[in-house]
Amino acid sequence: MEKFEHKPSFIRGMFVGSLLTAIIMLIGVAGFTVYARQARWNGIDPNTKVMEMYSLLNRLSIVPFDKDVMLESMYRGFLEGVDDPYTQYLCAEAVEAFQARISGIFVGIGVQIFSEVDDPYVTISTTFRGAPAEAAGLLPGDRIVRVDGVDVAGTSRENVVGMITGPEGTAVTISIWREYENERFDVEIIRARIEVPTIFHEMLYMEDGQPIGYLRIEGFDEVTTDQFNDALAELYAEGMNGLILDLRNNPGGSLHVVNEITDRLIPEGIITFTIDAHNRREYHRSGPDYLGLPLVLLVNGRSASASEILSGAVRDTEIGTIVGEQTFGKGVVQNIIYLTDGTAVKLTVQKYHTPNGECIHGVGITPHIIVEMSDDLSRRIGRLAPGEDVQLESALEVIGGKLN
Repeated sequence: MEKFEHKPSFIRGMFVGSLLTAIIMLIGVAGFTVYARQARWNGIDPNTKVMEMYSLLNRLSIVPFDKDVMLESMYRGFLEGVDDPYTQYLCAEAVEAFQARISGIFVGIGVQIFSEVDDPYVTISTTFRGAPAEAAGLLPGDRIVRVDGVDVAGTSRENVVGMITGPEGTAVTISIWREYENERFDVEIIRARIEVPTIFHEMLYMEDGQPIGYLRIEGFDEVTTDQFNDALAELYAEGMNGLILDLRNNPGGSLHVVNEITDRLIPEGIITFTIDAHNRREYHRSGPDYLGLPLVLLVNGRSASASEILSGAVRDTEIGTIVGEQTFGKGVVQNIIYLTDGTAVKLTVQKYHTPNGECIHGVGITPHIIVEMSDDLSRRIGRLAPGEDVQLESALEVIGGKLN
């Protein structure tokens, strides 16, 4: 009889005990949910939030972690929140590799790479003649998917370059995806000192013997202006009557370098103008001296950025004829801004416009004469057998018509 007299107190005790147990379990099991709700309710400071997460990792995580690796990932992720594939964080190694590359002398495998907007992997645009990458059989259009076993999906071009470069004589293993052969393969390449040959030139001859200068620009780096001027002087000295300028597979480069080169080709006037975030315009102009010879430009879908500045200037000034395929369509300018710890950020700071005021971003430049070529042949521009390069053959026909 006694135990029935205390039944209401017993039930109340059971209820309170169960409630406390449930609360404790919820706090223990759903700790991250509690922290997330507090962050939303209290407007937690980002620095405080990071420190709280770091504290939780130290106290609770059974998975080993490296704080420095996590911080580098956080910096990259922070800028990936910007809806722009060209806004990127560069680690110290990537900064060093970038500075070496634009200087024209570096240690690596000898390729230029670029990023497609909708492709998580970087693509080889050029393999330098005589460089280790060419000897290993890499080709323009090959996608780099791994470097030394590390997947590089979503990794910026500069950071991939930083992973590929290293001490001279050391090996790096590159995993390649070659789409047109539906093949993935690994190749070990020994790094070497590379002096970037951004210019290739030779004299071509028409059937009637007229000499036509052929000059290919593979990138607009700091060494390119001098190389271009030397090549142009040699072609002039050999008596060229016209010039074919090949910008196919050229991913771009420095704005001031392309302006210096374009200045040699077009009459006095606007090369391009840029507009920044504050709607300020900056004009880049050419002087009165220019080529003064028949000019044909060759372009394709991998002609991008600085290549399109030059192409737009030639088109709008009507100084030459453009032959080939629609260009890539990158009409924005990036600046590298260095941070105090040796890292950097690459920010999109301007849109550029052709002399007539067109912004070609996402559109590209349409050639006057469209000549399509298979992707397999496009990858081997500069290494094609006579008769294979139908775009070059078309350019010769066009320039021949200008001379007659």
